[in-house]
Amino acid sequence: MKLNKLFSLGILAVITLTFFGCKDKEPVVEGFMLPSRVINKIAIDNNGVKWIATEKGIVSCKGNRWTTYTGNEVLNNAAIADLANSNSSGKNEIWLGSTVGAASFEFTDSIISSLATYNVLKGGILDNNVSAINIDQNNVKYIGTSKGLSILKGTAWTQFMGRKNEEILSKYKITAIASSLNDWVYASTEGGGVARFKYTADAISGATTFNMPWASGLASDTVYTVIAVNDGYQWFGTNKGASLHKSEYTKDDWTNYSRVDGLICDTVVAIAKDLSGEIWFGTPKGVSMLRDTTWVNYTTKDGLIANKINTLAVDLDGSVWFGTDNGISHFINNQWFNF
Repeated sequence: MKLNKLFSLGILAVITLTFFGCKDKEPVVEGFMLPSRVINKIAIDNNGVKWIATEKGIVSCKGNRWTTYTGNEVLNNAAIADLANSNSSGKNEIWLGSTVGAASFEFTDSIISSLATYNVLKGGILDNNVSAINIDQNNVKYIGTSKGLSILKGTAWTQFMGRKNEEILSKYKITAIASSLNDWVYASTEGGGVARFKYTADAISGATTFNMPWASGLASDTVYTVIAVNDGYQWFGTNKGASLHKSEYTKDDWTNYSRVDGLICDTVVAIAKDLSGEIWFGTPKGVSMLRDTTWVNYTTKDGLIANKINTLAVDLDGSVWFGTDNGISHFINNQWFNF
């Protein structure tokens, strides 16, 4: 094991531990402890680095190295609700949303080169309680707060509450944000359905709302997660199962899946599509995987570290990572490894 302490610009302390756990050579690693067992988000960047948001800060995993980041009000013991990564203009950039605002930093290997924080006092962001973050293909940042959606393009801020007379983004918690290659943005809420819109030419266009009873294909207005699989369709995780939408038209081509179909639990909080086309669903009672029309379910009895799933992510090699309330599971080559 190797222990390094690096300090960059006097802002952040970066503690790196090197071992084989991230490569799954050994499922339990002595001497390393996550800052919290509660994992809120796992994101994987284009270099294969795993970025892990916890209730007490963030860590990253690259190859066989785990790195803990501290020393900033957002990074130091803050509950990180969401994170997103970007490599626009050749810069590796991580954006974080927490209970005390948002932060972004650039990094090279394990060294932080710059850091910025965003809160109400500094302007732009609507509220310090940030629950969701997304970065689209044009490097536009979407920051979901308890008072609405803040959009940052370059240095210009725009605020969006939802379709006129249906301002669901200021009335309900924003749970997730996803963007597609054809510029549609989807912001899901806990109780108000989903706001869909485009942000192009520095303006909002095409705003609509997926909610009951108008967009009756959505299983519920309580939506915990959304992914835009491609230009054509989206998956939504709700408290009444998973909804698949295969059209740009609001009311067309909806299919819902629940326990009756094989889903392990009707509350779906995380969804991802792997490299083989299989769809993974994270729930409070375990994991479900849909392959064509066949369902496979996994729980702690199969090797999962905990049944309550908060997040999941597909790695560059096609393996799947799961963040739970009791640590991390990695499913690779039909084997489970836990941290």
